[in-house]
Amino acid sequence: MNKLDKYILINYIKGFILGMMMFLLIFLLAESINVTGWIMEDKFTLGDSLTYIRYGLPDIIVNTAPLGILLGSLLSISKMAQRLEITAVKTAGISFRRFVLFPILFSALVSLFTVYMSINILPESNKMKREMKDRKLKEEDQTKKNEKKDVYIKLDKNRMLYAGYVNKDKNIMEGIMIVDFHDNLNGIKEIYVSPSASYNNQSKIWDFSSLKELDVEKNTESEILSSEFQLRATPNEILEDQVKAKELTLRELREKSVYYSRVGANTNDLFSELYNRLSFTFASFIMSFIGLSLGSKYIRGGAAINIGLSVLIGYSYYGISTMLRSMGPVVSLFPLYITAWLTNIVFFALGIYLFRKAEY
Repeated sequence: MNKLDKYILINYIKGFILGMMMFLLIFLLAESINVTGWIMEDKFTLGDSLTYIRYGLPDIIVNTAPLGILLGSLLSISKMAQRLEITAVKTAGISFRRFVLFPILFSALVSLFTVYMSINILPESNKMKREMKDRKLKEEDQTKKNEKKDVYIKLDKNRMLYAGYVNKDKNIMEGIMIVDFHDNLNGIKEIYVSPSASYNNQSKIWDFSSLKELDVEKNTESEILSSEFQLRATPNEILEDQVKAKELTLRELREKSVYYSRVGANTNDLFSELYNRLSFTFASFIMSFIGLSLGSKYIRGGAAINIGLSVLIGYSYYGISTMLRSMGPVVSLFPLYITAWLTNIVFFALGIYLFRKAEY
């Protein structure tokens, strides 16, 4: 890295920080409006508000990083064009590709950082933010999470469980009915009923009392031993709330996908979240090509135009990405991984085109 590279990179980083601060303030302002309303309603204290905003920072940083790169690219390069510094570099015989090498490498590092945040920090922060909001606004009784009435759950592709009452602290179920279906849920095969059951933490199975088997096809009823019927679903799995994909790490997403595939549930939402989370982290790298290319041409009133361009291009990316993200699990025009990466492919192609056509 020579002095020119350092000069270009420093100016690029300054533009990136300025762009990040601008969009961070916009996102924080929107969040603060909600929090202010909750403070006025005495649901949040000032300390609660700061904690809630802190939990939301990783999500804001991940979402604003591409916008910061885009605006930073436009501002830094156009400012150099305004000072005729690009003309001087051109006269020295330095190519545009070489000129923007280190800014692009820096953008790649920003993308890698957002990958790290998306994998290791973002899921937990989303979970803590959601739990705090539920606790403060809904005033949810935490004991209700440990017990539930009228529980329905699909245990396997052809097996359903109903329990009138489940308590995971006591490891018990009451009023149990387990229904076995034929393949593809084509008619009932057998029904098992029991007044109660307790979960054995050592053997990892449920011990049923007075377990009876009802053979629907033969119209017979018989009592069977609990040891002959092994139910291995844990109390946590039976009482588990609806999976919130945004709160799962990549490892948890894979584990849940395998589990729900085993029981025959739809896993499109989980795989869609997995692919989209990974693809979005590369937006910063892609935006650097667009920003650097557009900023290479000096235009009067450049600052205002660059801000307008960054907002237009950035929110076009978000709009298309959000639309495809919502359509992906429902409309199967393409495989989920193609749908997740389609926005990146389109904007990267645009970036490469502008890069090759950049006026240098």
